[in-house]
Amino acid sequence: MGNKHIYSKSANGISDFVYVDLLPEIRRSRRFNINVISALFLGVFLSFVLIYMPFRTATEKFEILSALNNDLEHELMLTNEEFVGYEIDLETIAFEEEIVALALLKVDFNNYLDDVELLVDGSEGSIIFTQYFSDVGELRVTVLISSPFAYNILNNNLLELSWVESSEYSIPVRTGDAVLYSATFTLGVDRDAE
Repeated sequence: MGNKHIYSKSANGISDFVYVDLLPEIRRSRRFNINVISALFLGVFLSFVLIYMPFRTATEKFEILSALNNDLEHELMLTNEEFVGYEIDLETIAFEEEIVALALLKVDFNNYLDDVELLVDGSEGSIIFTQYFSDVGELRVTVLISSPFAYNILNNNLLELSWVESSEYSIPVRTGDAVLYSATFTLGVDRDAE
């Protein structure tokens, strides 16, 4: 089947047929087809693993997240409708929360001031101004007294109070013609003191 007849003329004028086998191995075509099929199969398999599988995973993840997003948007819409329907005012809620936070800062200011007044009166002085800062827990008391030495004694007595964390006072300043000195004490209030 692979033989071809080729006509040739010899030198003495007699014609002969020469048989030439151009395709001695018929298996070549089969081998070629198997290689092509193997390459195509490998290409399809790699495409499935490298392209289709990641694409399918990403598509499933996208569908799950899209469904969740739709649910959350619907829930947000319903919540906003409830706010409008029940006339809920967020500023009022925030104000109530601030009141609750301030309630934790409350102290028995009158008892604190009574303790300080007793000590100042014992040092023969007088309180002319008081301030309480609940956010930092400080009580500031401005006192008039007759001598700078009495301020040191008063400061030591204030430190002995159970609710005072620390005490600082300004240098006494002479006020007017009278022999009176003014200074401000800053008392650190310990809210948890017993």
